[in-house]
Amino acid sequence: MNRQTLLRSPAALLMCCALLLGALSGVLAFAGRAEAVTSSGKFTLAPATGSIKAPLSATSASTDAGCPETSNPTAMFLWLLKPGSTTVAKQLAKSTSADTISKTAPFTVPLTPGTATVEAQLRSYVTEGSLDGKYTLALACGAGLTNNVPAFTAIVQVTGETWTLVQTQTTTVALDGPSTPVGGSLKLTATMTPAAAAGKVEFAYTGTTNDTSTPVGTADVVNGKAEFTTTAPAAAGNHFYSATFTPTDADAFSAAQSTKVIQITAANQSPSPTPSPTDPSPSPSTPADLEVTDESGTVLEANPNLRAGQTVKITARGYTKDATVKVALADSEEKYADAKADAEGTVKDYAFTLPKKLADGDHTLTLAEDKTEGHKVQFAFTTGVVDDPSDEPSPSPSESDSGTVGGADGGTSGDTSGSGGAGGSGGDTGGSGGGGSMASTGAQVGAIGLAGLALLCAGAALVVHVRRKGLLTFGDTPNHL
Repeated sequence: MNRQTLLRSPAALLMCCALLLGALSGVLAFAGRAEAVTSSGKFTLAPATGSIKAPLSATSASTDAGCPETSNPTAMFLWLLKPGSTTVAKQLAKSTSADTISKTAPFTVPLTPGTATVEAQLRSYVTEGSLDGKYTLALACGAGLTNNVPAFTAIVQVTGETWTLVQTQTTTVALDGPSTPVGGSLKLTATMTPAAAAGKVEFAYTGTTNDTSTPVGTADVVNGKAEFTTTAPAAAGNHFYSATFTPTDADAFSAAQSTKVIQITAANQSPSPTPSPTDPSPSPSTPADLEVTDESGTVLEANPNLRAGQTVKITARGYTKDATVKVALADSEEKYADAKADAEGTVKDYAFTLPKKLADGDHTLTLAEDKTEGHKVQFAFTTGVVDDPSDEPSPSPSESDSGTVGGADGGTSGDTSGSGGAGGSGGDTGGSGGGGSMASTGAQVGAIGLAGLALLCAGAALVVHVRRKGLLTFGDTPNHL
């Protein structure tokens, strides 16, 4: 009787399981790998709508870039992608000429539709029920959708018997907020254009110089507006806030951002004796890169109160030599002539006239260098009757305890970020499921392959171990007494 027989079966079974699992992992690592189209940008169709009861009615397609240099297309092919796939598609049309295909710039190609109707092609994927929904089109730089053929993408919306190209609308957001006492409740309002733009707005505090960003909260857009209430900073003065809009459907609306300078006023204080001439109240300082004078040549203090229709002269510094400087007034449709920096990077005596119908309140004029990441200078001013904390008398020595507003209590300015909500809109940046971005495949191949390799190694180690212990043999081995 062979007493090792009972031990051979479990050991052999474990070895076989390890080898089978390793082999299965190797198969899975390569079974899901598929070549997908490489997205090269977006395209539009003309006309941009038609009936699904007929072949595609678009007569041309226009791209926003050229085909990649690595491609060598002789024609452009328009495909209707199967929902959820980047390699399975039905051909809707192709270009009639290769002469218009460019590798260096956007181009337009004429299209010749196929004989099948759009509805018939859709029914090859959606066999029952309504066809309403969004579908992805791919304009490929060459035939087929395999071997990483570069392609441009677009989204069409099917409603009833009509298909319509989904085109992204340019969206703007305007931020507003009232003058608020230190530590008070500051209500921020973001107004969307167009009002139909759906999504979220993230509000952030960007400091006294608009060079930082601390999220304070997020709100949904409802009826064209998003509102959020936060705590005002603990120090009086001009403070910047920003509003960043993230659309729910990135194919329908663009993202947008704007900033706003909001005046934070000092807390109400009891009147104090009029200071003597030898102890004048301090006045706000003018930024080193900005100097503004009135009609008489008098230098204005920071955040002056001006009247509608008044002309001031602005000197701004810090620009690139001979740079073109764009001038824009926030929340105003007025157009202003460009300024020009001199050899020292200074815009001298730029004449700025306030619009005659400018509403009372806080305003910001921006002089920005006409290039990406270019230098900019902002001139903040007010119009109409506003509370000016500098006009209030200074506290007497006996009332020095109230001075903690700008002193020890100033350390609480970080409370502006306490409302949380940072990143609240991150989940929406991808848009809806019908977005135009091309899906990638085979992203988990490495992880599955490593798991299979580990199981193979484990099986091999187990085999060596049981053989050395004499627990496993292959074939008939004689028993010696």
